Amino acid sequence: MAMISFEFDLPLPNEFLVDHSFSQGKSRPFTYDGPDKLYMYIGEHGLEMHGAVTAEDLADGRPCPVDSTIYELDCIKYPIIAQLRGPIIPHTQPDLSNAEEVPHPHSPIIPGYPQYKYSIPLMPDDVFNRYAFRLVDGEPTLHAWTATEKLIGRADPLTWDDVRKHRDRMLTNSDSQLAIDMPQELKDIWMDYRQRLRDLPKVMQENNVPPTIAYYMFPYTPDTDPAYEKWFPKYNAPISSLMGAAPTTPIGI
Repeated sequence: MAMISFEFDLPLPNEFLVDHSFSQGKSRPFTYDGPDKLYMYIGEHGLEMHGAVTAEDLADGRPCPVDSTIYELDCIKYPIIAQLRGPIIPHTQPDLSNAEEVPHPHSPIIPGYPQYKYSIPLMPDDVFNRYAFRLVDGEPTLHAWTATEKLIGRADPLTWDDVRKHRDRMLTNSDSQLAIDMPQELKDIWMDYRQRLRDLPKVMQENNVPPTIAYYMFPYTPDTDPAYEKWFPKYNAPISSLMGAAPTTPIGI
């Protein structure tokens, strides 16, 4: 198995988590470090089955499943697919420990509510679904995430009814936190939190926040909020704003 390293242009959406079309021709340089060839098990309708393997895997006698055929992927010609599906040399990948957080353009600063942020630079799996490889008319393809898919893992955006249902669950979950004999200051903290939950749909709509983004701007519960550390000694580390890829599985609301 020959290992190669080269730079390619990673296509970027017009505006991440807003407009995932590519009409503006945005891109950034990215380096691929990995094998020169990958072998994909292709099943019905051209879908990849069972994961990608290398020439070494095949040489070791790994059999082709009965429901599949083998497709040889040229990693130089298709570096994005290779980057997402192949065994990459870990130490050559970008160090994201100091990634920059940037606010989503539809998430303004609103007192009492965390601003939704993501990290840059964008990575290939921020833009493309690594598990949606498909062979179409003999050509390998990947599915580029839509903004909504990347945010919540489904095609349809959230509605305000979805947000209100989630708000109601959060209120129910916090019912047991209020006790008659608790310190008044602590009681006020929980009552303020619950009021911000009640106000959230109205506040977000007044600030032109779409419901899919509002879902990520729910206030922190007091027992996970750094501002109230003195009341919760088990609290170990501040909760940062959401970074990078939003969930890619359905959020369950």
